[in-house]
Amino acid sequence: MPVYRGPRAAATATAPSGRLTFASDLQLTVVLGLAAGDKTLPSVTIPAGAIPSDASISRVLAGISYRKSVESSSLANAIDGAGQAVQVRSDAPGTWRDAIDTPDDSLPHVADATEAGCMLIGDNDISVEVTGADTYEFQWNDAEVDGDSLTFHDVQTYLIVEYD
Repeated sequence: MPVYRGPRAAATATAPSGRLTFASDLQLTVVLGLAAGDKTLPSVTIPAGAIPSDASISRVLAGISYRKSVESSSLANAIDGAGQAVQVRSDAPGTWRDAIDTPDDSLPHVADATEAGCMLIGDNDISVEVTGADTYEFQWNDAEVDGDSLTFHDVQTYLIVEYD
């Protein structure tokens, strides 16, 4: 039986030589509220020698996952306002780079609901910031929700490094 592998890539596109995923430790909770503010997320470390020494990083994407989310404000809840993003920077310190866009009204919840978790993977290439072995900090900038007290449980962040 044939296996569907998605649309064919353009003739000029080339696949990366390798792809590695690096994960953070778990952070027990991240709570978003009515007041916009930056929320610290767990850091990811790329250890020395993990990426081949002769490799050239071609693209880096970031991801965030959580086991469940709980809406406890008794209001319908979702991301409030455009311009929020999960951001990444080197702990050198580097420059915060938007990695995962979180548009207005995304991640909706009905009042007093517990939702299953998910994994979000951004499509913003952050290879200008993630350049090799280092510790990379994550934050959710200007995090704000429509209701109050939207809690994400067992949060983990990821860096997906493609190289040639």
